[in-house]
Amino acid sequence: MRKERRKGNWRRQSPRIFCMLATLMMVTLSFSLPRAAEEPYPNKPINIIIPMAAGGLLDTHAKIIGDRLGEILGQPILRIQKPGGGGSLAASFSARAKPDGYTLFLAASPQMVLAPLVKKVDYVMEDFIPLGIYNKGVVLFGVKSDSEWKTLKDFVEGAKERPGQLKAGSFGKLTHSDLVIQVFSKMAGIKVAQVPFKSCSETATALLGGHIDGDFCTSFMGQVDAGAIRILALSDHERLDILPDVKTFKELGYPVSLPMWYSFMVPRNTPQKVIDKLSNGMQEVFKRHGNEIKNS
Repeated sequence: MRKERRKGNWRRQSPRIFCMLATLMMVTLSFSLPRAAEEPYPNKPINIIIPMAAGGLLDTHAKIIGDRLGEILGQPILRIQKPGGGGSLAASFSARAKPDGYTLFLAASPQMVLAPLVKKVDYVMEDFIPLGIYNKGVVLFGVKSDSEWKTLKDFVEGAKERPGQLKAGSFGKLTHSDLVIQVFSKMAGIKVAQVPFKSCSETATALLGGHIDGDFCTSFMGQVDAGAIRILALSDHERLDILPDVKTFKELGYPVSLPMWYSFMVPRNTPQKVIDKLSNGMQEVFKRHGNEIKNS
């Protein structure tokens, strides 16, 4: 009888207990949700996803800009390299990151414009919100300083004498450097063997080691300043201020004018307040350190 009575009391009181628990949960949520929404941004480290291996131009940009932006925002900026697929691997990862402002994608036009045109990728431009184009990039064509080719004309003649034997390095298959190699080769009437790498630092190492004959990449200024690499041409509409004596492909008879752009992006649906804070921080970085970034 007592067991049945206790069971009956439990049955009669269980709805009341359930209501009390539900009320307690609602009260708890009502206090916790506003506090979560009011958390300042940023309150933890921010990641920059870099589509190339360490040591390349984008990695250099990420370090310079990330360090300066971290000082302004009050949080460290971490560099995460995700090379592969000509940058499409990093783009795919970034497009699916949580849109909370803690994942920035250092994008270049090859991943955002070229890659979707020449191969199947699982992202589109609309998956991102750009914070603005911050710099322009060009593909430079360089050879070792002690190379037998002193000019672009010399290289073209050498390639015609040895069709398919000269090796040209790029920073990836179906990338911007690959496009420049193909367009230039077609215009010059030559055939070269393309050797893809994961970054420009790797192509420069291969060039200096004698593993390739020419290097089509965006950055090997350190080796140029050291006198180890000589640039024969560049793929912009005009000469660069930092390389005033280097002619464009167009000036040398091959209209290969294919510059790139670089931009920081965040995943779609990132809150506008977060975007504004990042954008304002970026503008302050470029205002203070624009020349350092441009000449890197």
